[in-house]
Amino acid sequence: MHKKLVIWDFDGVIADSEKLWVSVWLELLPKEKGITLTEKEKMDLLVGVADRTKKKNLEKYFPGLVLEDKFMHQIDAGERYKGTHFMRPISGVEKVMSDDRFAHCIATGATRDQHAWKMTQFEWIKKYMTPADFFTVDQVPHGKPAPDLFLLAAKTKGYTPKDCITIGDSLNDIKAATAAGMPCIAFVGAEGNNTLEYRQKCESLGAFAVCATMEEVGHALDKFAGVSPDLSRLTHGHSGR
Repeated sequence: MHKKLVIWDFDGVIADSEKLWVSVWLELLPKEKGITLTEKEKMDLLVGVADRTKKKNLEKYFPGLVLEDKFMHQIDAGERYKGTHFMRPISGVEKVMSDDRFAHCIATGATRDQHAWKMTQFEWIKKYMTPADFFTVDQVPHGKPAPDLFLLAAKTKGYTPKDCITIGDSLNDIKAATAAGMPCIAFVGAEGNNTLEYRQKCESLGAFAVCATMEEVGHALDKFAGVSPDLSRLTHGHSGR
């Protein structure tokens, strides 16, 4: 029987890293451009999108703002520093990824180069996927919330959208999955996401499930697969590190 495909986002789902990338922007924008964002502006402009989309969002939102190559190189350097020193996996993620009832791949808003250096600290993922299972934003015309990246992953892996499910932490992941004709598990276990307001937003966008832990993600995948939960799989096995 053809396995169904789980398409993972990386930042905020596999790695508790979204907060790190956003913090780099929040540090450099005031220092280099004299811009301080409100919490709402941060969520609207920076969270859950690729760096190139962050740049586009900011330049559109602030008339006259230009984020030149020098600034973007500073962003990249800051992200690499924080990623190297502070990026950690989400607790329990390897238990879910080791579920061989499904095929697994990653569709990330990072570029191929960015994803490559992140993977140097997450070598264990290669037990479950090969580099051919990593899809990055520079492979498609439009990043999330456009469906391009999820559709590319499904097509390349030989799946129709109805046999795929995505796992993402941002509203843009849900929007992209919906546009691609795929259900999305909204993971809110990363720092700052597990609030009633954010959960309600995920639900209002039609998330297949809203999960605060990887154990809950495992149960949601059981539901997607149409089988009874395998509780032993969620309480034994890999450490998630």
